[in-house]
Amino acid sequence: MSESRRLEVFYTLHPWIENFETAEGLKRYREVVELMERVTSHPWFRELVESRKRVKIIDVCSGTGIGGIALSRVLRDRGVEVALTLVDLRLSALEKGRKFAVRELGFEPLVVTADVTQPLDLQEKHDVALMWGNTTPHFNPWMWLRVLVNISRVLDDNGLFAYDEVDKVYSLFMSRGFREVKPQIVREDKIVLDIFAGRDGRSGSVKHLYVNILTGERVEIDLYYWDIASSAAFTWIFFEDVDYLPTTSKYSGVIVARKPRRILNLGDFIVKTPTMLRNKSVESTTSM
Repeated sequence: MSESRRLEVFYTLHPWIENFETAEGLKRYREVVELMERVTSHPWFRELVESRKRVKIIDVCSGTGIGGIALSRVLRDRGVEVALTLVDLRLSALEKGRKFAVRELGFEPLVVTADVTQPLDLQEKHDVALMWGNTTPHFNPWMWLRVLVNISRVLDDNGLFAYDEVDKVYSLFMSRGFREVKPQIVREDKIVLDIFAGRDGRSGSVKHLYVNILTGERVEIDLYYWDIASSAAFTWIFFEDVDYLPTTSKYSGVIVARKPRRILNLGDFIVKTPTMLRNKSVESTTSM
């Protein structure tokens, strides 16, 4: 199964809100707009916006583009001209985002189908890169390095990168406690279970099996349990400074990074694979 298809199936089995035609979807969008009001009040955002007549935004792993569209809406309402690019692997999500952006912003965003762990060749530099919607679990540390290479490369020298993050070490292990089987959707017509299926010690990825027990539809997906400090520390390697804005709690917020570093030989991170990942002699284990 291709990664694009795997994600398509995953998002039919995961209770993720991304239909803007529903009251629930519009409510989520309005909540993100309110969060973007707070994010753009950060001094780094104010400084960037005040120095430009036009702000170019790229929403990486955009899904339906809720983050990029909300940020564009906030800036546009302040009289800032914006351009928006949406990048994702899911064609269905990108099409939803394109239609909603036209309706909400009055212009059509540039839509790019791409895997952000592979070299991302875009002609233009952008002022703001955004990753929104609890996306980092899709990337283990080795993959996150590759994502950060791409993001730093698509940004202007004074560009900003912002992404939402949750301390999953706290929420999954210290607060609620880890469960090997967890119901995700329980309805009369749909029952989806999230089942722990093993952990790869080399990559740090945890394998989950999502299965609809009424229809048998299923998909395996690898996730990584980031905490705020770890993902931010990785990000700092590629940016001159990072900051954290708590939102719903001190364990959930937005990480903002500014000014990509240009002195690293970034190419190796994205085109090479370290020996420990190429060596398959040690199998994944199902024990924690």
